[in-house]
Amino acid sequence: MTDEKYKILIADDSELSYRIIVEILNIVGSNVDIHYAENGKLACDMALELLPDLILMDVIMPERNGIEAVRYLREQETTRDIPVIVLSATESLNSAYDAGANDFISKPFQKHELLIKVRSGIHLVQNLRKIQEQKERLEGQNHELIAQRDKIDQQRKDILDDIRYSKRIQAAILPNGELMQRVLPSHFILNLPRNIVSGDFYWVGEQDGFRTIAVADCTGHGVSGAFMTMAGTAFLNEIQSRQAIQAPNEVLFELRKLVMKLLQQKGEEGEAADGMDISMVRIHPGNRKMEFAGANNPLYRLRNGELEIFKGDRMPIGIHLNFNTPFVCHEIDLLPGDILYMFTDGYADQFGGPRNKKFRYKQFQDLLEEIYPLPMPEQKERLQSTMLAWMGANDQVDDILILGFQIL
Repeated sequence: MTDEKYKILIADDSELSYRIIVEILNIVGSNVDIHYAENGKLACDMALELLPDLILMDVIMPERNGIEAVRYLREQETTRDIPVIVLSATESLNSAYDAGANDFISKPFQKHELLIKVRSGIHLVQNLRKIQEQKERLEGQNHELIAQRDKIDQQRKDILDDIRYSKRIQAAILPNGELMQRVLPSHFILNLPRNIVSGDFYWVGEQDGFRTIAVADCTGHGVSGAFMTMAGTAFLNEIQSRQAIQAPNEVLFELRKLVMKLLQQKGEEGEAADGMDISMVRIHPGNRKMEFAGANNPLYRLRNGELEIFKGDRMPIGIHLNFNTPFVCHEIDLLPGDILYMFTDGYADQFGGPRNKKFRYKQFQDLLEEIYPLPMPEQKERLQSTMLAWMGANDQVDDILILGFQIL
């Protein structure tokens, strides 16, 4: 026995039987609190009020017999799990168990049998208490986990709401459809952010009859990349407002200085090499000439089914070993029908296919050679459907941005 206190309800219409039971139970010790009911109805009422740990129930009693009482208690939510030992000299064992009794003692009582079965009943109570404690502890932990889950869900919702609002802001700073149509009457834009917001962006500008187009890939993706896209767009707008700076290579050189200043990059050891890769062209529709400069990013031109690649300089917009080196400006002749493609590395670097490999630039080039005769909207659709099929069940690994336009 333990030091825990146990309430035992004895239901028997014979006081003699009650005294015999009490005498035997005294052997159990002072941790037994005994209550007495002289009939079955009173036993049920007391059980509902006291919620004893164990009930000793005689079968033959007035008002409600023991079998009926046991059956009634088993139907009540608060008493259905209380162990009941039935006392009877006449009722069959099966009747007691069918009613829901846990054990059975025959009259007249055998001292040792009663003691053993009471102790067994109390042991059952101890196990039930442990189970209840574990249940309550688990329920408490479960409530705590649910509260933590709900808190995390709310935090996640708040973050996603903020990011979705950031997407609206990011979309607002990108060139609108009217400007894009005026600068590039025949074009498509495939813009697939890895997350809600993107670290890739495109930019166009008009000045003195020149049309300038840029496609950039900022360090990172998601929120961190999106911050850089806003800074890059603001810097390009600022540079365009300066009349003295016109050629793409000059714009990129100035953009690099502004990015390094923003990120406080001084070329010190251990410094973060954040920044962006970018390709930029400037077109003068009057003389069919185009200037191109690139920071790590190339430009593709398709003419009569032949792909020509114009490579950018192998240095980024940001801190670099040769950050004082100017960018190279390439002069490119244009003919009506030429199609130009500017893009970031997300398409070629996407994993997928039957061997779960990168798509790679060679396959990207072959795809462009295949689809370039198609109208611009159909080219976009083919690029997108091809990439979705290639990805399969894989997650998108980076932002994807492709801008294609035709010279009219």
